[in-house]
This record gives sequence, C-alpha cells and structure tokens, in this order.
Amino acid sequence: MPDHVEGYAEPSHNCFGRQRVNNLMDGFFAHTPHNAKLFSNRQANSSALRQLCWHGIMQGMDSKKETPRPFADIAERLKWHRDTVGMKQEDYAKSIGAKRSALSLWEAGTHRLSLNAALDLRSKYGLSLDFMYEGIDDALPMTLRNAWRDRP
Repeated sequence: MPDHVEGYAEPSHNCFGRQRVNNLMDGFFAHTPHNAKLFSNRQANSSALRQLCWHGIMQGMDSKKETPRPFADIAERLKWHRDTVGMKQEDYAKSIGAKRSALSLWEAGTHRLSLNAALDLRSKYGLSLDFMYEGIDDALPMTLRNAWRDRP
C-alpha cells in the first residue's frame, strides 16, 4: 500500500501489519546472498558429495574388516562336499543346475543356499536338507557320514 494514501489505517484484525511484513521481507532478503551462494555452488559441491560418498564406500571395503558371513556353517558343508567329490566350482555348479557365481556366494557364506539347489544336491548326491541347512548328518549315506565325521 502506498504511504501517500490519506486516511489509510491498518486493519486491526490483520495479524501481519505492514511493519511485520517489512521485517519479514528484510529478514528474508538479508539471507538472499547466502542462499544464492549455496544454490550457485550446488553443482560444484556435488563432486565433493561424490567424494565423500566414495570415501564411505572405500572405508566399507577396508581389507581389515571381515565381511559378515551369516551362512558360514552351510558354506563349510558345501565346500567340504565339493572337495570330497573332487570337483571345481564350475563343474559342481553345473552338475546341480546352478551358476558358478551363485555357488561362489554360497561357499563364501554371504548368501544362503537356495532351496532349489539344496533339493538338487539331495537328488544328485544324496545330501539331506537336514545336513545342508542344520548340519545333522544322520540322514547322510554311510560313506558320506563317515567322511564328514572323520574330517580334520
């Protein structure tokens, strides 16, 4: 509203008087150069953000830290059986209809052996699901059970 209007009075019901609006606008514009600098540096700072993210990723790949192996017990039994039959990962995986990369993850203990693969191991080699998942060797064929119990 122009100041030269005579007889103009701020309405009493208006919670934002002209003075309040001016103060609010002054406060906003006082931060404008700061905000403009932030917005103009957004692209330049994105490389810094990428760098921080990269350092976080690289710290996660620290060789001193051990990768969690929640399925290490299954991995041990799977590796033991593959060594017992004397096969390479690729051939062993192919014999049960799995990919070598999947077998590698199972043997690393980072991924759980899939049910389909466990069923294929049971039908191909006679390994019971109890043995593969729980380590119970009672259902194994006698030769495998003796080999499992005599392992070092």
